[in-house]
Amino acid sequence: MEIAPGIHRITCTFGGSRMVFVHLLIGQRAAMLVDTGCAGNPAGEILPYMDRIGFDPARLTYILVTHSDLDHQGGNLPMKQAAPNALLVCHNLDRPWIEDTEALIQGRYSQFEADHGIGYGEAGKAGIRRDTLSAPVDLTLSGGETFTLSDGWSVEAVHTPGHTWGHTAVYDPRSRTLIAGEASLWTHIPNADWSPALPPTYCYVDTYLATQDRLLSMPIDQLSSAHWPLQNGPAVRDFIAESRNYCLHVEAQLLALARSGVTFTLREAIDGLGRTLGAWPDATNQDFSYGMAGNLDRLTRRGLLRAARNAAGHVTWSAA
Repeated sequence: MEIAPGIHRITCTFGGSRMVFVHLLIGQRAAMLVDTGCAGNPAGEILPYMDRIGFDPARLTYILVTHSDLDHQGGNLPMKQAAPNALLVCHNLDRPWIEDTEALIQGRYSQFEADHGIGYGEAGKAGIRRDTLSAPVDLTLSGGETFTLSDGWSVEAVHTPGHTWGHTAVYDPRSRTLIAGEASLWTHIPNADWSPALPPTYCYVDTYLATQDRLLSMPIDQLSSAHWPLQNGPAVRDFIAESRNYCLHVEAQLLALARSGVTFTLREAIDGLGRTLGAWPDATNQDFSYGMAGNLDRLTRRGLLRAARNAAGHVTWSAA
């Protein structure tokens, strides 16, 4: 649907029960697609939506990818094939994983294997390859760039790190709408029926918290995120503040666990605390590895936890 003048929000489905919202911004001088979903979403939902509203994909000027994740970059190659003149754009810090599916698998989805024994296995990686059709990036950003779409209408790229280093949102000052991607992850990521699908996957806690503070200071009347219902008015601030508070709540629970006198691995923290922090399925509980690893790293750098390794070579934590 059109959520603000010239801004369309397109529902894409993947993984059987999940969904991601991509955004199409249509101006008189330029047009921008924000995110491309998974490999099947351009043919399944994005291009049919463009056809229904009478928009020729050849008119696309920019394809901006908010961050490196299969459900945001997986359709890059088919969208570039449908819109060969469009520039593929992302933040410079996420470029290596957005351009190369194998780099994405190695750097993002395999990052917990060596130190924590947590991963997706070969079958999971094969699924990522199937859903992620990458393409070379044409233009990189550092944040703060503006894109003129019509006379009198420009939007801004806002660097919003935390979920990834280079996560980038798009702000429309005309309607005070933020196309937020996963800048704020709330208390869980939902399924298409709004039931919890998995834990919030923030990663880099200091920058994630700083991003929430920045967003709370911005004049945002409408928040359109990648997986959540539209937030309007006072609900915008509530959503962002709860994203910040939940991250700090998880951190407090991890610190309390350490201060109870136990030494634990990341897997043990996830298994012990994950089920008390949300109602997602057991199969996705391990996705708390992103957030909890970030919290544990922050607590360790602050001198509140001590990190070591057990006989299996996995990192353990205890109270400092």
